[in-house]
Amino acid sequence: MSGELEPYIELVKQAYSGKLKLPAFQRDWKWQKSQVVLLFDSIRQRFPIGSFLLLTQGPNVNLSPRSFRGSAPSAENNNPARLVLDGQQRLTAGLELFFGQGKNQYFLDINKLYSKFLQGKYDIDSSTSIESFLYDLEAEDGYIIGMRKQNDPDALLIKRGLLWTKRLMDDADFSRRIDALIEERPELKPFCNYVVGPNFKPNSSLIIPVSKIGEDATVEAICRIFATLNSTGKILTPFEIVAAVLYPEKITLQEDVETARALYSYYNYIDANGDLLLQTIALFDGKDTKKASLPKTINKHNYTTHRDEAIKYLHEAGRLMTSMAGLGLDRSNELLVYPVIFPPMAYVLKWMDGQQLDHAKKAEAHRKLVRWFYASILSRRYQQSTHDKQLRDRSEIPAWISGYLDKDIPTWIADEVSIPKNLPRSAPNSALGKLVLCLLNHKSPRDALSDDQVGLSVGAVPNGRHHIFPTKFVTNLRGWLPEDKNDSVLNIMYVSEKTNISWSNIDPALQVSQAMQAQNSLERSFGAQFISNSAIEILKKQQKSRDDFYNFISEREKLVRSALEEYGFKSVAVEVNDEGDDDDE
Repeated sequence: MSGELEPYIELVKQAYSGKLKLPAFQRDWKWQKSQVVLLFDSIRQRFPIGSFLLLTQGPNVNLSPRSFRGSAPSAENNNPARLVLDGQQRLTAGLELFFGQGKNQYFLDINKLYSKFLQGKYDIDSSTSIESFLYDLEAEDGYIIGMRKQNDPDALLIKRGLLWTKRLMDDADFSRRIDALIEERPELKPFCNYVVGPNFKPNSSLIIPVSKIGEDATVEAICRIFATLNSTGKILTPFEIVAAVLYPEKITLQEDVETARALYSYYNYIDANGDLLLQTIALFDGKDTKKASLPKTINKHNYTTHRDEAIKYLHEAGRLMTSMAGLGLDRSNELLVYPVIFPPMAYVLKWMDGQQLDHAKKAEAHRKLVRWFYASILSRRYQQSTHDKQLRDRSEIPAWISGYLDKDIPTWIADEVSIPKNLPRSAPNSALGKLVLCLLNHKSPRDALSDDQVGLSVGAVPNGRHHIFPTKFVTNLRGWLPEDKNDSVLNIMYVSEKTNISWSNIDPALQVSQAMQAQNSLERSFGAQFISNSAIEILKKQQKSRDDFYNFISEREKLVRSALEEYGFKSVAVEVNDEGDDDDE
């Protein structure tokens, strides 16, 4: 076996022409559009995308070569020089991206790129500023869009600012398309000339390690090698790359994370894949937390220095938000919206321990951390570009705690956070919905019939979310419209599994009647879940209408808003995008 370096784009071209083919036993194409998007972003940034294993085609072994999905029609007639044993997914993705072959097509969203450039106030006349823009840009910013094959993909450039990635392969073709766009939108000319053109085209600078098996290898040896490959077809994550970097130093990163998750219950529910541990170590070491940079940031020294404290303070941050914000991490992570807030919060808790705060000051600091946590959800702070916000919070939150005055509050909390108008329409699993459920959970609600503890906490009986106005019930309300929905978080309360089954389709009036007959405290069951006496009176009505449903939601909304206003948030007549919690960075 021998090895050398080859340009990735040249390997894609060979797969297109048929000079590279696959052995018959290779698995089929498996990647999702999101994986192809991540590959493009890695290519753009010239990040490593893994090595390839090729077999030199010889007369001794016949592995029934077949063409790549998306190769040229003429590829079937070409005899391959080499077969690909490892690298099929990455090459097939390249064919979709740069030759436009396959079921999906990919587009560079120039409008989104330009908007991000303007919002970030980058300087088009400064190469350093452009480099900063390219460094800050991430796949999660949505600048690459994958969609099913379009009849006329080039038409989307003028209509929507979407440039088919196939056009990035040929300079003349690219220039022709961009010139047409600039003719329609002259303001894009500098951006396309200085940002898009020089930085998003594939070129020969991305070099791939290629291992080659000679043509004298036997079929048994080839199959044995292939069987031992890591053939998942996925790009290595930053965590996996760091694990590979640390392994020669006798550090088994995956085992460390699994051990920590077994020992620390709150950490277990926070850090799904180990990324937060690495980001916390980076923060403790004063480094950038950008995931793509972690393989360069994390080393043996800072890992061994900060690992244990990072795990400890991540765990403590989870415990604090569970006890003070109702996050419920002692039972599950179902209410967690932005896990990426925990690395800077762990940093702040470590910093606080070094300040030797007295009891009163520590209590005030903890309340500020809860306000920070709630504010991040209300503002969708960690929806995109999380690493720069983690770095800002690392410095701004301690300054706020040190000041003990609202004048020291971070400007984004003071100026950008409010309680939006569309709170009543928020679904339970949306970001706002999860925030409301945190507020409910924090009040330690009890079941209305059994008086057992419900919600997400240790000691709670098996329970679930109950629609107070059940789905089948609301359709019979006088005036109910087909477009009306009862799936508002303000129509949800925690009850035991038994009560949930019992109340699944019955009139809310009967629910209240049964709760009163159980002689349990309505304050502990209904009141603790922001259902006021006025709201209960609406539920008691025997003949209810659509207006009663919305009046009930409105009454409950008052108490939820009041609870949030206690943390300094104000209500505003604007709406926020609240379709759900986004995957961070």
